[in-house]
Amino acid sequence: MVLARWKSLNANEKFEELKREMMDKFFEKNPAFASYLGLHDPYDYLLPKGDTAHIVENLRLLEDYVNRMKETIDFEGLNNANRTDWRVLEKALEMSEFEFHEERMHVLNPDAFDAIGGILFMMITRDYAPLEKRIDAIIARFEKLPTYLEEFRSRFEATKPVKLWTEIAIESAQQIPGLFQFIVGSTKGQIPDSLHGRLEETVTSLRQPLEEHMRWLRDLKSRTTEEWALGKEKFEKLIQLRDLGMTSKEIHQLGLKYLRELKEERAKIAAQIAPGKSVKEVLKMIESDAPKTFDEALNATREAMEGAKRFIVENDIATVHEEDKLIVRETPAFLAPIIPFAAMWMPSRFDKPMIGVYIVTRPKDIANLGKHLNYASVRNTAVHEAFPGHFLQGAISNRSSIIHMFAHATETVEGWAHYCEQMMMEHGFVAGLESKLMQINDAIWRAVRIIVDVELSRGEMSFDEAVNMLMEEAGISREGATAEVRRYTQSPGYPLSYLLGKHLILALREEVKQKMGTRYNEKFFHDTITANGHLPIGLLRQVFNQETAKLKT
Repeated sequence: MVLARWKSLNANEKFEELKREMMDKFFEKNPAFASYLGLHDPYDYLLPKGDTAHIVENLRLLEDYVNRMKETIDFEGLNNANRTDWRVLEKALEMSEFEFHEERMHVLNPDAFDAIGGILFMMITRDYAPLEKRIDAIIARFEKLPTYLEEFRSRFEATKPVKLWTEIAIESAQQIPGLFQFIVGSTKGQIPDSLHGRLEETVTSLRQPLEEHMRWLRDLKSRTTEEWALGKEKFEKLIQLRDLGMTSKEIHQLGLKYLRELKEERAKIAAQIAPGKSVKEVLKMIESDAPKTFDEALNATREAMEGAKRFIVENDIATVHEEDKLIVRETPAFLAPIIPFAAMWMPSRFDKPMIGVYIVTRPKDIANLGKHLNYASVRNTAVHEAFPGHFLQGAISNRSSIIHMFAHATETVEGWAHYCEQMMMEHGFVAGLESKLMQINDAIWRAVRIIVDVELSRGEMSFDEAVNMLMEEAGISREGATAEVRRYTQSPGYPLSYLLGKHLILALREEVKQKMGTRYNEKFFHDTITANGHLPIGLLRQVFNQETAKLKT
């Protein structure tokens, strides 16, 4: 009966069923991911397995469904959206195999709290359910944490993790009790005393497992490896897997070209702002025009983001859904060591309404406030992070196929936000030589990221050389540069995606203009990207080909 029913379905119906079945199984194995997407019952009460076998199971699950897809479904019978999903799943399997067999972060990076801390923070900060219900689920996850940590440690019984990443993991583990106490302290008086008592008892019971885990990390440090670079051959394979249309050498050359040209442009604009003063002096002048307190800076950030949203709607630049909300707040202390400046927590796919959280890190020295929160930079930040950058793209993309979540296309996510900075200046939302100078200065940072990312990942640049280059070329403090490079070592290919992604999107815009001629519409271009924000540039180009073909007919 089941087989007969399956045979009666057309290709699209078969594929939709297969995708639903695959996602249900994936959520069962990865409840934290389900929570992140806004699927809370029963997933908020569960943790994944922590061992290597769990990662193998995920890989085999994807492999099984890609094989079934190819064996039972006719690609030619699929509509355009499902053809895109097919290609995403094929590429996701290739990338997952590379990550497991060649990148091997699961046995090189002993940070057990990266994902766990993030999901707990999301549960306490996002108002997707009554606080009592969220705390009940957090307690359930707390109770499962000792088992998860024990399973996690088993990954490293026969491997040597990276020393640098072990040191970062120790810092992370030192901060996690702060998160737990933050949850306890922030809910006192907000939930029934009996529930809060359970929360306190559970957190207290975690003291011993956390201490045991910390001892394990410190012991682990004695059998680590100094080598963290991916290496030239593997990095090149990663770049080709991403279908960027360039080799790592060509990307590196592009970074050098941009750095040279942007520095020249920065010097010219600085001379226009303050003739006779150096670029460094002009930047100091701009940075001095900043809010006096961190709270004022936080309010200025909120106002700029709301202003950007209104500007997009009034000028018909892109589609905005009024019900989607963005909250701006200070970075919690436990996250501050790994988020030197700011970060965006994207809205969950299934939450209604969709709510994003933009966190801003309080500088250790208030004298550094103007470094990133000066008035000339705040509007650029609002565009990049909120409207029409990350938040808008994330909220719109949440309305497209869930399969797109497997694409991991940093060039069309970070690249889009960087493109938006230039585009909104073209429209006049970001105006003035000071803002233009800060935008170019940020672009120089992204050019340096390309160079550093390629050279670090290929093993051609040391950690200290990368820190020094960021300080000298991008003007970042040693504290900030060190935090940046630590993150770069764990995410090869990500830092280069900002400026390279913008470069590729600008090239794609010209391609679409050429094909559409007088029928070209900027809102169409922007809406197509925001609706497909997770897709890599190669698949995004195919989507535009499909959409422009439909417009012709």
